[in-house]
Amino acid sequence: MGGLWIGKALGIAGMVVLVGCWEAPRSVAAPGVAHVAVVGVLPEAATVTVGKTKIFAARIDGEPTGNVAWSVLGPRGGTVDGAGQYRAPEVPGVYQVQAAWQGSAGTGRITVVAPPVGEIIAPRRVLAGAGDLTARIAKVPGSQYAWSISGGRILAGTDTPAVTFQAGTGPSVVLRCTVTNAAGDALRTSLEVPVAAPVVLAISPVAVTVTAGRAMKFGFNLAGGTSLAVTWSLGEPGAGSLDGQGRYVAPGVSGTYTVRVASMDDPTAMAIAKVKVVPKPPESLFAPRDFLPGAAGLHATVPEVAGMTYAWTIEGGTITAGATGPAMVFTAGPGPALAVRCRITNAAGDSSAVEQVLKALD
Repeated sequence: MGGLWIGKALGIAGMVVLVGCWEAPRSVAAPGVAHVAVVGVLPEAATVTVGKTKIFAARIDGEPTGNVAWSVLGPRGGTVDGAGQYRAPEVPGVYQVQAAWQGSAGTGRITVVAPPVGEIIAPRRVLAGAGDLTARIAKVPGSQYAWSISGGRILAGTDTPAVTFQAGTGPSVVLRCTVTNAAGDALRTSLEVPVAAPVVLAISPVAVTVTAGRAMKFGFNLAGGTSLAVTWSLGEPGAGSLDGQGRYVAPGVSGTYTVRVASMDDPTAMAIAKVKVVPKPPESLFAPRDFLPGAAGLHATVPEVAGMTYAWTIEGGTITAGATGPAMVFTAGPGPALAVRCRITNAAGDSSAVEQVLKALD
C-alpha cells in the first residue's frame, strides 16, 4: 500500500513539472533576418479646423510609445511638435503627419477645413405676416445647420444654409442658426429683423382738373413698409400716359379718369386720384370787320364751351351786354377803329386771349 501511494505521488509530480515548463509559441525571425517594426499613428485620419490643434499618438508594433520623430509631410501643411501635437495651417486642404522610428514610419491623414461661417443675410425689414421670406448663410461644404426663430415661424430649410420663414406681428423677428463645420466646431449666430408698420399710402393731389394734352406730376406720401418703392398705373383705357415717376399726360379727349399708385411692399395698399380732363380754351373770335362810328347793337362772339369763363374788354367802344358770356354786345365809338378782346379760361385754369380790331367805315 505504501509503495503504491509513493508511485502515484511521483507520477503527479512529474505531470506538474511538465505543465510548469510549457510556453506559448512565439514568432521568431528567421535566422539572419532583422525584425522590422510596424509604426502606426492614431488617429489614422482626423478633421481639423484651420489654425486649430490635434494630438496624435504613435504605436510601435501596436504598443504605445513616445520615442518617435514627428514631422509634417509636404510644404505648408502645418506643424507638429515632439509630443505629437499638430497645428493646422490657415489654408484648407488634405495633409499628412508622420511618426518615424528606427527606419520605420507611419502616417496619419489630416483634412483641414474652413471655420464655420455664420453671417445671416436677410431682408433689412419685413412686413407683419409676410411669408416666403428668405434668410441664408454662405454655404461651407461639410457644414451642418440648425435654424430657429422668434417672432415668426420657419416654413422650410431648417437644416440647410437657406431658410424660408414667415414674419409675425412684430416688433421684430429674431433668426438664429448654429453652424457646425466638418471638424465639429460650432458657431452660434443670430440676426434681429425689425417688423415694419403697415403701409399707409396717399396720392397728391387726390382730385385734379387738367387741360387735354397737358402734363402734370403726381406725388405720394408713404408711411410704413420696408421701402418707398411704388408702382403707377392708369385706371381706364385711353386715360392718357403715365411714367414710373408719376408724370402724367392727359389724353386729347375730355372725360373723367383715374391715376393709381400702389406700394411695392404691399400691393393692396393703393391710393387713387380722380382726373377731370377738359378741353383747351378756344382761340377764335368772330366780329364785324368794320363799323359805322356810333353804331349800336354790334356783336362779337367766341365758341361756347361748357365750363369755360369769359372776360370781355373793348377799346374804342362800350360793352352793353354779355361781358362775361360767349357773346358780347357793344356800341362803337366815334374813332376810326376799335378793338374787342376776350380772355377764355377753362376749369383747369388754362386760358387763351383772343382779339380782333375793327375799322370804321368812311
